[in-house]
Amino acid sequence: MPSSHLVLGRTVKAWGLKGEVKVQPYADSIAIAAGSATVYLRGAVDDLVEYIVERVRPTAGSAWIMQLQGVQTIEQAEHLVDREVLIPRSAAPTLPEGTYYHADLIGLTVVTEEGRRLGRIAEILETGANDVYVIHGEDEDSEWLLPATREVVRRIDLTGEIMLVRLLKGMIEAEAV
Repeated sequence: MPSSHLVLGRTVKAWGLKGEVKVQPYADSIAIAAGSATVYLRGAVDDLVEYIVERVRPTAGSAWIMQLQGVQTIEQAEHLVDREVLIPRSAAPTLPEGTYYHADLIGLTVVTEEGRRLGRIAEILETGANDVYVIHGEDEDSEWLLPATREVVRRIDLTGEIMLVRLLKGMIEAEAV
């Protein structure tokens, strides 16, 4: 079930000497962060600390650089590394019917139309054609890649935390399921 906050990305390192942090976004969320006056950083003990956003700018690749009010030195920025960046869900744009934020899909239980539980969505890979869901099975050695297409994904129930999928012939070996 979606939480009251939407996770946009994770701080990965201090950037420069003036207190900026580099953020690795989850999906294409820089536009959301750039339009937000405040963000929250979640610490190791699940506490949320509010920061006013002074500036957001892209870097080469998919990462972006964020300047937060009150963070003015590299030492202060280093204390903010490895934290999730969130905004209140109420501040996030409403998505069209049938589309979801990646943060809402991570952790869903993936079940086939035949009722077989494959595991949980651990990661979402963005490819040129469509996203690919990385499913981790019950044992740590099981991992499957499922395309995020209408042919495969039959239903998403965020309240029940279930994704119903139709496995296409040859997609997953029968003995692996």
